[in-house]
Amino acid sequence: MIESVYILIGLVFLTVGAEAMVSGASQLAIGWGIRPMVVGLTIVAFGTSAPEMAVSLSAGLSGQGDIAIGNVVGSNISNIGLVLGLAALIRPLSVQLRLIRFEVPFLIAVSALLYAFAFMGVIPRWCGLLLFMGLIAYLVLLYRWSLSEGGGLDENKIQTGGNASKPFVQWVKVIVGITLLAGGGHLLVDGAVGLARWAGISELVIGLTIVAVGTSLPEMVTSLVAVWRGHGDLAIGNIIGSNLFNILGVLGVTALVSPIAIQGALTVRDFPVMMGLTLLLFPLFRSRYVLKSWEGFLLLAIYIVYTSGLVLGWF
Repeated sequence: MIESVYILIGLVFLTVGAEAMVSGASQLAIGWGIRPMVVGLTIVAFGTSAPEMAVSLSAGLSGQGDIAIGNVVGSNISNIGLVLGLAALIRPLSVQLRLIRFEVPFLIAVSALLYAFAFMGVIPRWCGLLLFMGLIAYLVLLYRWSLSEGGGLDENKIQTGGNASKPFVQWVKVIVGITLLAGGGHLLVDGAVGLARWAGISELVIGLTIVAVGTSLPEMVTSLVAVWRGHGDLAIGNIIGSNLFNILGVLGVTALVSPIAIQGALTVRDFPVMMGLTLLLFPLFRSRYVLKSWEGFLLLAIYIVYTSGLVLGWF
């Protein structure tokens, strides 16, 4: 079917585009002397969330609000359950104290705020503005923290495969990456909508599963490679930063462009799963500041049960 071809090409464009943009932007940041942890929580995390932005914006502009909201909620669930679960299974992940003290509580608060918005039945433009302003505030606080901590740049902390001494090449990567992300997002949305109509599956379920996992591929690749290279803290920072950006940036901008309607199923089924997994991060991370392999298995098992229930219609 042509829809399946659209989805496949769209996923390829999104994956390649995200890799190009993350590589270029990260090397530019290294050249500017930005701290690695800040790069991991912002440029790398936000860059790997660029597919979610491309897809949700395209869906919102096309009137497919279910795919827009389903993509974000499903991506946050898959980032924690699937990506973080697999990463911990490969190797136990060390957790930095700052993540427990600030980023994780902030992600819990932001997720709870979005859940509260969902009960209104629609995310209007003023809510989108509030979410986006939250992203700006977070970036300002992160920047101030970076300044207070001082330098200490270590280019080995981020493996992006580029050359920070060639800014022109890195800018080309960024531009090519953004172009591929825009085209891939449009193709993926068109293919997902057509597939849902052909198979009789709701656009919401398609957004929560196929689209969500597809747009989470950059997070998965980045995190698994980071763990394999012994940089578990970068993998965790990537996931936390990506989930923050999905809510504050992706949904914030999408709602500003076009208000997003919320189906009742989201508030009683999908949002509780997202909130539950997010809340679970706090005790898991505080347990000796290591995410163990069995805890990764637990996260993965929750994700498999949830996804199976969606596809098979258990709930």
